[in-house]
Amino acid sequence: MARAIASPARLSLMVGLMLVLALTLPRYQMAGLGTRETLGYIVLGVLALASLFQWRLLDGAGRSRFLRMLFTLLGCMVVGLVVMAIYSTLVDGMALGLAVLSQGATAGLLLHAVVLVFSKRD
Repeated sequence: MARAIASPARLSLMVGLMLVLALTLPRYQMAGLGTRETLGYIVLGVLALASLFQWRLLDGAGRSRFLRMLFTLLGCMVVGLVVMAIYSTLVDGMALGLAVLSQGATAGLLLHAVVLVFSKRD
């Protein structure tokens, strides 16, 4: 049996990775790391093209599953941001800054990947 090229889970992870990259780029800009910032924009563009290609390959049922997975991704991102803000407050005494934002998004993406691994397969 042939394996499907496009999957909603893969697409939701790519969208999550684009969110993490988009939230990390301001850190590079503030630190003056132009080369990393440029590389980040290139990777973001490539991921956007790959995501568009994946979206076009999904059928109707896959697209509806992807939209449901987006809500899970956003929920995981919020949980990751809250956890990193609490951790930063406990360790540093304050939870402000671009580092908390990008690290929280990364934690949210990891949580989303774990949820996808342990979720029931259809």
